[in-house]
Amino acid sequence: MIMVICISSLALIYNTPARLLQLLLVTLVLLFIFSFNLRVIAGYLKPFIFLMFFLFVVQSIFSPGDRVILSLGPVSLISIEGVLAGATVVLRLLVITAAAMLFTTFSSRDFILGLVQWKVPYEIAFMVSTALRFLPLFRDELKNVLTAIQLRGVDLKKVPWRKKMVMYRRLTFPVVYRNMLKAEQLAIAMEARAFRAYPQRTYLRQLNLQRVDYVVILVSLLVTFILIMRYIG
Repeated sequence: MIMVICISSLALIYNTPARLLQLLLVTLVLLFIFSFNLRVIAGYLKPFIFLMFFLFVVQSIFSPGDRVILSLGPVSLISIEGVLAGATVVLRLLVITAAAMLFTTFSSRDFILGLVQWKVPYEIAFMVSTALRFLPLFRDELKNVLTAIQLRGVDLKKVPWRKKMVMYRRLTFPVVYRNMLKAEQLAIAMEARAFRAYPQRTYLRQLNLQRVDYVVILVSLLVTFILIMRYIG
C-alpha cells in the first residue's frame, strides 16, 4: 500500500511525459517482481484504451501552445505542447492504473487486517477495500455488456467513432446501475450479518510486519521524498 501511495503521489506531481514514462517502467518492473503477467496487465488496461485515446485527443486540441503542428486557417488545432499535455495525462492514468494493480497481489481480507493494525477504523478499512474490489467489477460488467452487443451481430470494429462514443455513453447507465444493485445486495448481506453490531472486533488471524516490510516501507518513503525534492528544487 505504501508503494502504491508513493507511485501515485509521484505520478500526480510529475508533469512531463519523460518522467512519467520512467515511473511507468518502474511500476511495470514491480508488477513483474510480484509475478504479474504482462498479458494480464494488458488485459486490465484494454478497456481503458478508448478513454485514454479520447483524453489524448481532447488534451492535444484544447491545450494552448506556440509550436503549431496542425492548423485550420488562422486557428491552430494541434501543437507540440498540446501533444505533450495529452501524453502526460495518458501516462499519468497508466501509472496510477498499473500501481493500483499492486493491490490485487494480496487478498482483500489481508488488506483490511493491515489497515486495522495501522489503527484505521474497521468501517473505513472495509469501505476502502470494497471500493477497490468494485473497480474490477466495473471492468467486467462493461466487458459483459460489450460481449452481449457483439453476440447480437454488431461488429464493434466497424462502428464509426462517433457512433461508438454515443454507444459507450448509453452503456454507462446500465453498467453503473448493475453495480449499484450489487452494492445494495452487499449492504443487505452486511446488515444480515450484524455489521457494526459490536464496538470491538476480534480476528482469527493477525498480521505481523517483518523486518523486510519495514525496510521496504522506509526505502519507498525515502526514495519518494528524495525524488519529490529533486523535482521541486
